[in-house]
Amino acid sequence: MVSDKFATVMNSHNDTQRLRGFFRAGSEHHVHFALVRPKSRPLRCHAPRERILTESLKNYVETQQCSHISFDEEFQVTDESIHPIVREGRRLATLHRKVTALTTCAEKVAFLSELHMVREFLHNAENIAIQEALRSLPIQDQYLLLCLPASGQSHVLKIVKEGTPNYLMTALEKLLNTLRRVEAFYDSIGGVLGYQAKSLQLIAAGMEELREEQQAKHQGKVLCHDDPFAMSERRFHVPKAVDLAAEDGREVARLAAQAGLKSMPLMAEIYPVGGAGDRLGLLDEITGECLPAAMLPYCGRTMMEVLLRDLQAREYLYFKLTGQQLVTPVAIMTSEAKGNDTRMHQLMESQRWFGRGKDAFRLFRQPLVPVMNVENGKWLLSDQLHPMTKPGGHGAIWKLLKDEGVFSWLEHQGREAAIIRQISNPMAGVDTTLLALAGVGTSRRAAFGFMSCDRHVGAAEGVNVLQENKVWRDGRWQYEYGLTNIEYTEFDRLGITDQPVEGAHDAAQLSAFPANTNVLYVGLTAARDVVERAIATRSSDQLMPGLIFNLKKKVAYTDPLIEGSAAMQQKVQAGRMECTMQNLADYMVERFDSQMTSAEAAASKLSTFLVYNHRRKVTSSAKKKREPGSTKISQTPDGSFFDLQRNAWHLLQQCGVNSLPELGCVEQYLAQGPGFIFLFHPALGPLWDVISQKVMGGSLHQGSELVLEVAEASLEEVHVEGSLLVYAENVMGHMTGPITVHGLQYGEEGLQLHTGLPNQLALRHVSAQVPLMSSVEEEGSRPSLGGLLGQEMLSSTVPEVSAAEERLMYSSRCGRVHLSNVMIRNQGVDWVAPGNVYWKHQLKRHEAVRIVLQGGSEFEARDVVITGDHTFTVPDGHRMVLSQGSSGGLVTHLSPLRNSQPSWQWHYTMESDGSIRLDQKWAVSV
Repeated sequence: MVSDKFATVMNSHNDTQRLRGFFRAGSEHHVHFALVRPKSRPLRCHAPRERILTESLKNYVETQQCSHISFDEEFQVTDESIHPIVREGRRLATLHRKVTALTTCAEKVAFLSELHMVREFLHNAENIAIQEALRSLPIQDQYLLLCLPASGQSHVLKIVKEGTPNYLMTALEKLLNTLRRVEAFYDSIGGVLGYQAKSLQLIAAGMEELREEQQAKHQGKVLCHDDPFAMSERRFHVPKAVDLAAEDGREVARLAAQAGLKSMPLMAEIYPVGGAGDRLGLLDEITGECLPAAMLPYCGRTMMEVLLRDLQAREYLYFKLTGQQLVTPVAIMTSEAKGNDTRMHQLMESQRWFGRGKDAFRLFRQPLVPVMNVENGKWLLSDQLHPMTKPGGHGAIWKLLKDEGVFSWLEHQGREAAIIRQISNPMAGVDTTLLALAGVGTSRRAAFGFMSCDRHVGAAEGVNVLQENKVWRDGRWQYEYGLTNIEYTEFDRLGITDQPVEGAHDAAQLSAFPANTNVLYVGLTAARDVVERAIATRSSDQLMPGLIFNLKKKVAYTDPLIEGSAAMQQKVQAGRMECTMQNLADYMVERFDSQMTSAEAAASKLSTFLVYNHRRKVTSSAKKKREPGSTKISQTPDGSFFDLQRNAWHLLQQCGVNSLPELGCVEQYLAQGPGFIFLFHPALGPLWDVISQKVMGGSLHQGSELVLEVAEASLEEVHVEGSLLVYAENVMGHMTGPITVHGLQYGEEGLQLHTGLPNQLALRHVSAQVPLMSSVEEEGSRPSLGGLLGQEMLSSTVPEVSAAEERLMYSSRCGRVHLSNVMIRNQGVDWVAPGNVYWKHQLKRHEAVRIVLQGGSEFEARDVVITGDHTFTVPDGHRMVLSQGSSGGLVTHLSPLRNSQPSWQWHYTMESDGSIRLDQKWAVSV
């Protein structure tokens, strides 16, 4: 809670007129003023995300410029009306400015050493061990450690218990690693000192805002003064979107997805996976160690594999249409939280880089930042010499893409844009969603795009808005427009009313503002330009967009510096400075001479855009663990799996499957499981229009389970009453390159697996302007996906890879299953087994029919009834045909595939309306 003392100070300000100071961290301080009417909410500016400090800090910065007294004398302040957070914030603001003016580390160390707080620390006999260690360290490290007592964090260097002889230096090196990364990443605001100063400013501003939350709201606009002569007016409007959920949404989605397929050689993927995932409470079942969100075992595989399967499914669809092999580069932002970076590398190595090769990935770490007590600004400790740290928000990604050379890496590979997905949302890859987002973005050559969906009034999630800035520039009014994100915690401050859509009367009203989902499209050149401009102008707000400090979080904390029975766990209000990834769009606006409506702005082809779809096709995150006994499943793995099966129900309806059971209500789902389970490899489509041509008719009875881990499938009138599980070792192609598995050597024919990429790709260009043919020839001779939507295909390079690494070659050497007029009857899933965890696909079964396809093998069954528990395993290069014997039993016939070629294939054709037609072509000899 905000201290009573601070609230009293804030209320004591002059009620007739108040001057507000805007602070910008950097090499200098710039103070700007806005005149505010009595007893009204402070007028604030949203786009730069600057926070208002108290009047005392403004007055201090204003008068301090002419001061000639020593630094310590400046802050011998006895004014009890000034809150300690404010007083410390203004002290660090000036300290940062003075330190920044020095040119060498030696000068900075000398300056800090003369500060009273630092001298007191250095002359304290209790710190003798640290003092001796300091002398042995490089001057750069000395500076970083002295920043701690200089910024009021002497307790971080306090030692209360002795360790091994090497303990101190080892612990100091770990501490220094943290400080180095903070110093480097936050260099634009002054490194460690600047991080602390800016955090205190955000805390002070947040405290004031909490006090003012109950005051009157502005009617949809906020005034701010960027300087005394340039006034701007900001309004927020409900944005217009490319609507995939409208009545004509399927046609719109097909055309957008068609453009998205065309753009694939120009696209990259970016995954921010560095979040700690504290709310999931995920533990390693063997070691008991905490795990990051990326390791959540969703449907039997990690969330990272879920995202990469979605990507490979789109690449496979592109291959089936064109014969072209794509290796989409993937940039992954990790962190050190819960060993995230190490675990990601281990996961990639264990999965052999998912057959894509190490060179197809670029992993880079975001820094962990100190967590501080909101009441006093002190850093919390996990142990002595070990600050408690958390990731500083996914907005760190933009500066890191520049600092770590990822922008250049993607540019070298001819990538012009990227799709950004969060690791906690497995739903974004459903149907046309990602392809449509990429298609709209690339066809417009847009700078930034949002994938959005419906949202309920009052939901604790951000919204997408059309932002309008009326700005006085060059002696006239101009209007700036762009789409951006507003966090729900900012609604009151910005005067946004969370209103329902017009005409909504139901209890769970839909908001007029669509939800921000953090499924994003970004033009890489545009993003890089924003970052480079921010670096050149030292604009911390632009470099770290959407800076916030959440004051409302509490953490369970036990002070490690308190020993014995006095060390008790307590709830502490604590947080850290964070920035938001999606608010880079704040700096991608278009300027016009006249005001426009939301529709007019959308028609003007802004550099930012919005695509809208059904929520179940866009987002259902798995961010937190469901409380035992609770039926609140939103943002939990349970809720995400429930939505996954809701999508499955709609897909099976499109496939013409009859007798579909209902999923049941949430209470039934949690108590008894879903009404059915349907899971499939995304390469089966991923477009639903494709899947509905592979699965046609049939039925799925109550409590049944259908799993299709196969891309090449043909199911006609298949009736499942129990469990049918189809697994292909090789879903999309074959692995190439010499590898050893279980002591066996595999040569160029390869081990048949279902993830990966080709063996040798020599920076070849994807050919352009080749018309899409009505049928597709054998792989290697197929045309490129050119001429879509009447536009030219831009050439793009494919990453150069080493022949020594394994690669997945998308090819016809896949597992295939063909079932026609087949009845499956068995006892299936034991729905009352206590160990069932549905979202993990961890189930106990009484019986099941299992079809296992090894390598490039096939299974075929026509006009049969399969009763009871069966496993059919088909060896590589063979075809198994199942038939009904004369006595009613089952008869299997196993034969080698003729010339190791498949007996049938799906041929894909892209129609002019964006739809994809499939034709099943059988070999003449079959």
